[in-house]
Amino acid sequence: MCESGGVENHVKEIKLLHAADLHLDSAFESCSPEAAAQRREGQRELLFQIEELAEKRGVSAVLLSGDVFEGGGVKSETQRDFNSALGALSCPVLIAPGNHDPYSPNSVWETMRLPENVYIFKTAELEHIELAGVPARFFGVGFQNTFSKPLLRGFTAPEKESDIPDIMVIHGDTAAGAADYNPISRDELLKCKMDYVALGHIHARSPLQRVGETYFAYPGCTEGRGFDELGEKGVLIITISDSGVSAEFVPLKGVRYEIINVNVGGKDALEAVRDAVSELSENDCCRLILTGECEELPDTSALRKQLEGRFRELQLRDETTKKRDVWALRGQNTLSGVYIDKLYTMYNAAQSDAYREKIELAAVYGLAAIENGGELI
Repeated sequence: MCESGGVENHVKEIKLLHAADLHLDSAFESCSPEAAAQRREGQRELLFQIEELAEKRGVSAVLLSGDVFEGGGVKSETQRDFNSALGALSCPVLIAPGNHDPYSPNSVWETMRLPENVYIFKTAELEHIELAGVPARFFGVGFQNTFSKPLLRGFTAPEKESDIPDIMVIHGDTAAGAADYNPISRDELLKCKMDYVALGHIHARSPLQRVGETYFAYPGCTEGRGFDELGEKGVLIITISDSGVSAEFVPLKGVRYEIINVNVGGKDALEAVRDAVSELSENDCCRLILTGECEELPDTSALRKQLEGRFRELQLRDETTKKRDVWALRGQNTLSGVYIDKLYTMYNAAQSDAYREKIELAAVYGLAAIENGGELI
């Protein structure tokens, strides 16, 4: 998926990899200790995927917009893989600490020995750097605590003498009414005069957006950790050039969570489910919600057994209803019985299956209206 927009100013082309919210060393408390350890290992593997993608695309810099780590207690194997993957890059890595991994003199950003190509925005005020061989000015700021005041308020990029782009790395919340995690308003984005603002904090990917001359986006988290973080997760490849700013979403090969509604009414439940989940892998987590009217309610225990091993995690919910025999009321000396008698006569005289289906629906909805005092529910 690639989005783009025009740029009025002439800038030298630069390509960036933008990621955020890796949350390395998450607890995965709902998992067994063994499964949680596997999930954390999978998180670390994403670092090497980012490194491989950055080299393959020839980016000028990797931007990590906060919450790289879940908290301050970063495991030794996580520090090892962080340094191994990012230190192998031939380009710089710029990181703006977020609310889960804020900067302090005792934080992992100081206690861990970082590769020479990794730069941390440590200050509580916006700063900027220029790096040899990279045609851009990079601005950034780091959380100093779990919560943060507005960090972009009142900021405008200083004048520059060349046509290189201005790029900001920042963790913050652009949602209306946000207050605790560096709230960022559209007016502040407008006035900062950046070419691109690389945001972190919101785990759902956003489209490339623009206010004034400033483009901005959230890449979302790099991997889902629960059924509140659905779909493919990954990173953005940002290209800034004379022809515009573009954002290409590139999915990573992490665990994917999906909630899928499957109508099994009048169908073989297993076949319907297999068709619905054909794009998901054994590494994914799936919540299946069975819906529809059925002659016989599905055997969820048997279905679960048939799907055993198909997913990393399977949740199965049965929301089907038993199909009602609407014609059972024929011959009764009631309003419902008279109504059904008339429809049944029409049903038998119908010349097509499609018309018979319409009559059957009329029976269902008509009975619902009669039985609920004239109100359809």
